[in-house]
Amino acid sequence: MELNFITTLIKHDVNHNVKQCFKSKKPFIIRKEEVMAIKSKFPTKIPLIVERYHKERNLPTLDKKKFLVPEDITMSQFLVIIRNRIRVKPNQALYLIINNRSMLSMSLTMAQAYENYGDEDGFLYITYASQEVFGYQDDMQEKSNREVEAIRHRFPNKVPLYVTRYVRDREVPVLGRTKFLVPQELTMSQFLYIIRTKMKLRDSQALYLLVNDKVLASHSMTMAQAYQQFRSHDGYLHITYAAQQVFG
Repeated sequence: MELNFITTLIKHDVNHNVKQCFKSKKPFIIRKEEVMAIKSKFPTKIPLIVERYHKERNLPTLDKKKFLVPEDITMSQFLVIIRNRIRVKPNQALYLIINNRSMLSMSLTMAQAYENYGDEDGFLYITYASQEVFGYQDDMQEKSNREVEAIRHRFPNKVPLYVTRYVRDREVPVLGRTKFLVPQELTMSQFLYIIRTKMKLRDSQALYLLVNDKVLASHSMTMAQAYQQFRSHDGYLHITYAAQQVFG
């Protein structure tokens, strides 16, 4: 499968902090046996090793390196998880790199990344770093910003949304689309009704809207207010929907 990825300007430094590298701490056979045990117990999960880029000085170190994630989680959703764990500022850029060489497309699922970039020991190795490490602008983000600017120029009274299902939710269906353009005076309550109608949920089925995967949106908040407070770096207002069971 040919994957869409961005080649970074950084070459792998084979001599970097060897003592700090996960691979250097455990022999290959031990790592492989560990993955086999994990996969036998959780066959639909992807085992990850996530480490800070060795030249990174602006981002904190994660409190853990091992992650076990669903196959269908995207890089974009996992990026949100990492941002929350290291508690970076909203304006702080953060990037995910695979094998210290390639920056992955945010739309890739873990299953796709694992199939193409999984290590021989069975782990998928991901490194995180800030924009300052690379010294260049993220082309994908710039493209998204230009797209939003064009939309806002043509529809100044509309708010561009990027709507996805919460990664752990299995109770509600996936929407047939992710991008919406809504009136700025539309409230979260009204948009919730639109989403419920599109998914044809039962009246008894609870549904909640989150902003940036962590802020539970107030039903009385307008899209203009939400956009002003929570607009993402790519220019969209990212909204996640989830069932009550996710939080309970």
